[in-house]
Amino acid sequence: MNLKQTFHMKKILFSAGLALMLVSCAEDGVGGRIDQKNETVGVPSPVTVTNVRPTSGGAVIHVSIPDDDIIKGVIATYERNGETVNTKISRYLDSLVIEGYADTREHSVQVASFNVNEVQSESVSVKFTPLKPAIQTAYPTILQTFGGVKVWIQGNEQLADLAVVILRDSVVAHKDLPVDQIKWVEVTTLFTASNDIKLTRRNIEPKEAVFGVYLRDHWGNVSDTTVAVVTPLEEKQLDKKLFSHNRSMTYALDDNYLQTSTTASYYPVVALWEGTGLSERDCFFAACEDNPIPMWITIDMGVTARLSRIATLPRIAYVIWQNAHPRDFEFWGSTNPTGKTVETNEHGFDNSWFCLGKFTQFKPSGYDENGLVGTTTVEDNEYFNGGNDFELDPDAFPRCNDPVRYLRVVIANTFSTYQYHSNKGDVQFGEVTPYGQVVTE
Repeated sequence: MNLKQTFHMKKILFSAGLALMLVSCAEDGVGGRIDQKNETVGVPSPVTVTNVRPTSGGAVIHVSIPDDDIIKGVIATYERNGETVNTKISRYLDSLVIEGYADTREHSVQVASFNVNEVQSESVSVKFTPLKPAIQTAYPTILQTFGGVKVWIQGNEQLADLAVVILRDSVVAHKDLPVDQIKWVEVTTLFTASNDIKLTRRNIEPKEAVFGVYLRDHWGNVSDTTVAVVTPLEEKQLDKKLFSHNRSMTYALDDNYLQTSTTASYYPVVALWEGTGLSERDCFFAACEDNPIPMWITIDMGVTARLSRIATLPRIAYVIWQNAHPRDFEFWGSTNPTGKTVETNEHGFDNSWFCLGKFTQFKPSGYDENGLVGTTTVEDNEYFNGGNDFELDPDAFPRCNDPVRYLRVVIANTFSTYQYHSNKGDVQFGEVTPYGQVVTE
């Protein structure tokens, strides 16, 4: 036998010996792991339920896990919407979350420990009565708005994820039918986890119709349907090809924004209506770091119009909720500005200017008590990048729907200047889009 054959034979003998040793250890119960199935593992000890706390649509069940090495975790088994479901936790946690009920009736849950082979201990029966689920506490109100309808969601105090389903029937006479007999056509589904938010669906013809709204939660439970007869108000986006800005013209003589030659070239004022809100240069407006706050720019819209709302876009997906992004907005209108400063007026604007509205960048999860951003959610970030849709409110600003030719955009604060109480700072801004009804062209 040569040297190579000898080495090969020793390798075979070593492998066989190792295999016999592992089998022997397994038979002796030595070296087993709790996360590997083992036919010799026994029935785990039962858990003790220490507390049950009802929650919206469910409960939190606290347990005490016995000192039993074969326990891998705890399982709660229950029936929900006619289906048997379960919730599991590992042995290192002490509470199970039960959720998804759409009522406030008493429910029963079976709680048990389980081992690596999924063998369960004797179960403990737990009864509880859930608090009202979000689809019962939250409620929608259907409102008329320009270009469509607006749904105001309130009462979602637990900030549950909700789908808001908007329905429409063009036959107004159907309004008196039972809800399930109305000839509904689904318009859209919107989503929110906010406690107080107005969601708008545009591009609906300005004709009287029956509208319905219901809420749906994560588990498919639905609320009752709210019904209202609404006539969307006619509006259209103003033609931004007619927009212009000329700082030497009378209407813009008192504009106070500051740009260097570089910012004016790379991030021009015209980007406010010609860009896309992208992060590349030429697609957004920027003012230099010594820019005064509040800052304003005046746009000649090229027509006289009654404005209904003003949409804005940020510099999308760039250090959002901070720095030079506008936080507090104001919009002013005039048909015949003089360009002169009147010290006794707000911002020193001449008497031809009137305020159309004052707004703050909306944050679905809400700002901290001190007004700062705090933590942000996925919905917050999606909302920020999607831009604002500021609806002008005549109850708050009586002249907001008066005819205007010149639109003055005021950045009252950026996120940075608000946080640091500064009256100076740079600004980056994506786009402004006014909507309304043209009076004269």
